[in-house]
Amino acid sequence: MRNLYEKIFDRSINFFSQKKSKIYIYLISFIESIFFPIPTDIFLIPYVLAKRKEYLKISIYVTAFSVLGGVFAYYIGFFIWNQISPLLTEIYPTFIFKLNHFNEKFYELGIILIIIGGFSPFPYKITCLGSGIIGINIFQFIIFSLLSRFLRFFLVSYFVFKYGNATKNIIGKYINFISIILIIILILYIFN
Repeated sequence: MRNLYEKIFDRSINFFSQKKSKIYIYLISFIESIFFPIPTDIFLIPYVLAKRKEYLKISIYVTAFSVLGGVFAYYIGFFIWNQISPLLTEIYPTFIFKLNHFNEKFYELGIILIIIGGFSPFPYKITCLGSGIIGINIFQFIIFSLLSRFLRFFLVSYFVFKYGNATKNIIGKYINFISIILIIILILYIFN
């Protein structure tokens, strides 16, 4: 199994060494924020390994495309909810009342949830759709998405730049654990 993993990884590095490969990593980061089930990090690692000196530029562009996809998903959630909400209000008025009450409480924690969704293993696409449904301020959504997504992609890219091939093993094993620890620290800091 390890041999297969290394072959795939080596082929990915060769692919991402090509000049036009940046289109693919930006497209992946865009669609991952909407519906693509595989995290961008898996593609980002071999891409940065192929172009290590450009790690900061790569982090910035991948973040920008990821947040653009997030804004697209935000508006999908916003428009779909606004289309079906009146119908649901007629059919299930009690449920909609409770949901609106929940939304008001959730809105207060919205920024924290955007940061968690942008940085953690929790799917960012769900955060984007949910933010649109709840109606979180779009500018706050963009600002905190940019911060959290950049932090995540920068950390991955920087570790790849700094430690090279050893990073693929470290990040592959510990990225979720590191994300969860940082989120716990953030929550403790905010609520302390």
